[in-house]
Amino acid sequence: MARRMMPGLATEAALIGVKGDRYAVAGATPVYRIPAYAIEHHPAEIGIPTGHLRGGAHGYTAFFTECFLDELARTAQSEPMSFRIAMLGGEPRLARCLSTAAALGGWDGGVAGSGQGIACHAFRGSYIAVMAEAHMGADQRPVVDRLVAAVDCGAQINPDIVRQQIEGGLIFGMAAALGASTGFTRGLAEARGFDTIGLPRLADTPDITVEVIRSDEAPGGVGELGVPAVAPAIANALYASTGFRIRNLPLRPAS
Repeated sequence: MARRMMPGLATEAALIGVKGDRYAVAGATPVYRIPAYAIEHHPAEIGIPTGHLRGGAHGYTAFFTECFLDELARTAQSEPMSFRIAMLGGEPRLARCLSTAAALGGWDGGVAGSGQGIACHAFRGSYIAVMAEAHMGADQRPVVDRLVAAVDCGAQINPDIVRQQIEGGLIFGMAAALGASTGFTRGLAEARGFDTIGLPRLADTPDITVEVIRSDEAPGGVGELGVPAVAPAIANALYASTGFRIRNLPLRPAS
């Protein structure tokens, strides 16, 4: 992305010796106590110029990690929230987000038929947990009924802006999970504004609850924090609702 947006000798000099693309795997390092893991990235030439999407790579790396953790919990016959907290180790702020979101949302353990799913993520010094309620609609498309988020972003400079950023991130993350996108013509995106990428309108937006946890820690980022955990929370909710695991984005039963 740097080469496209800032071409020139300065950029090339700054990239000397840089191996791989950390931007493409941002958020892939798990917050859980996993003693050994490897992250591999294989770039592909797709013929389309790329840039930044809200949430960056965290949107899909969190989807992988949090859906996989849910599958591990199911295999271990363990309640998904408790399973996560047990694996967190030294992340008490994220554990508190999980327990707060569960309490606010009336978490019942994500049992079969409940339509409830949970996911969490750490991003730029802040922490979030999202509980979703979802089901499959009559047209076999996912329907999100409710989103509950608990956020620890340290000391809040402007609480109203924090809440607005989280709500906007939740809606954007839900839109991406359900298929908001653009087509391409001759290598250029057809969508030229936010009004043409299929973002939810008020009539399509579920009930949203955001709890910002009081904290004296240093302020963290909130502009993109709301995005990453939404898709896996919805996917995990759909599994609880249908018993069918969707492992691709956007969330479509055929996948």
